[in-house]
Amino acid sequence: MAELDDSVLRNLDTQHRRLAEIEAHLDALLAGEEPAALPAAPDRPETYDRLTATNDALRAERGWDEVDLDAALSPEALAEFELWRRRRRMPWGVDDAAAVAFAGVLGVAATVFDDKIDKGVKERLKALHKTPLIQRWEKDAKRMPIDYMGKGFGGRLHRVRSAGHDIGRPFEALRQIRRGEFRGFRWEYGVRHTVTATGPKPGVSYVPAATLGEAIVLWGKHLVADVVTETSLPLPGWTKLYELDDRTLRTFAHQAYGNGADLRSFAVSTLPVMTTEIVVRTHVHGRAMLRAGTAALNPAEVALRTELLLAGHALVGAASLGKATTTVLTSAALPAVTRYAKAFAHINWPVLMKAATTALDVARDARARRSTAKSWDELLADLAQPWQLAESVAVEEILSQESP
Repeated sequence: MAELDDSVLRNLDTQHRRLAEIEAHLDALLAGEEPAALPAAPDRPETYDRLTATNDALRAERGWDEVDLDAALSPEALAEFELWRRRRRMPWGVDDAAAVAFAGVLGVAATVFDDKIDKGVKERLKALHKTPLIQRWEKDAKRMPIDYMGKGFGGRLHRVRSAGHDIGRPFEALRQIRRGEFRGFRWEYGVRHTVTATGPKPGVSYVPAATLGEAIVLWGKHLVADVVTETSLPLPGWTKLYELDDRTLRTFAHQAYGNGADLRSFAVSTLPVMTTEIVVRTHVHGRAMLRAGTAALNPAEVALRTELLLAGHALVGAASLGKATTTVLTSAALPAVTRYAKAFAHINWPVLMKAATTALDVARDARARRSTAKSWDELLADLAQPWQLAESVAVEEILSQESP
């Protein structure tokens, strides 16, 4: 079906009026009366544009200025038409573009100043780390095997070198806590060595957790006490990269974590996602409230909201990728793996993932709109197809030859 505009409504009304005239013409003939003349009809089905031109000329000639859909359609057809109309794509207005621009400015600003925002959050978390509750939890979870600091596992970034601090590997972490035994892997000259330890140093042993429930509580307290520290926790599953048989990946994982690719920065990077969602949704639902007295959206407004969200998230995602690219270009003096590790920390993954899922929603809405009704040209092709068969053409030629 053509895009919903005034021509669709005019054509529906005109076709109803023409059918009404034909019915009146037939009634007059059956009653033996002289019928009114009918407008000339085309000799073949018309394309949508041609039909619109024909109908508009007839409307101007007959003075049909108003469109009466209630008369043109039955209640059932009118309900179906209304459903179709509500699914049509709504064009953007100036206020829509302004809302996307505002959301984009907020998100881009959060991306450009992500280092300063992360630093501010880090400072606030330091104060939280000093609270009696966190201090008590940290004390309760002391001397656990996941905090082993032996050769190859100590230092400021020790949490990325083993599975104990990785929330994406809970089974391994809980296994170590239950058994009171650390297990990790250390690489020496390209050879991986399995390392186990039952205590932080000779003569001192880790205390195994008595039950799985106790292990879960201790692990939870330990992670909460660590997540508010300067190096926070690794990204879920990140420690697995440090165990791979690829020195470049291990170096990348270690340096990316050291440059801020941690759980705290990942959580902070959701801020642009939330600001875009809040701005766009407030705009769309607020306008619906002013228009209809309810914040509920019809299908067309829902599709418009999805388009606006995609535009907002795409702007922020582009800014994020731009900053990462700039970081790589301005760090040319550093080794390649170091440059990419620094750039990785500036990529806003929550925004990119949200943009990807929203793009799928936009594509789904587009498919739904296309599937609600056939286009006029498709209907015309279906109507004309039987008369374009070779057999139909042959029959028509025979009849024309036999005609006197």
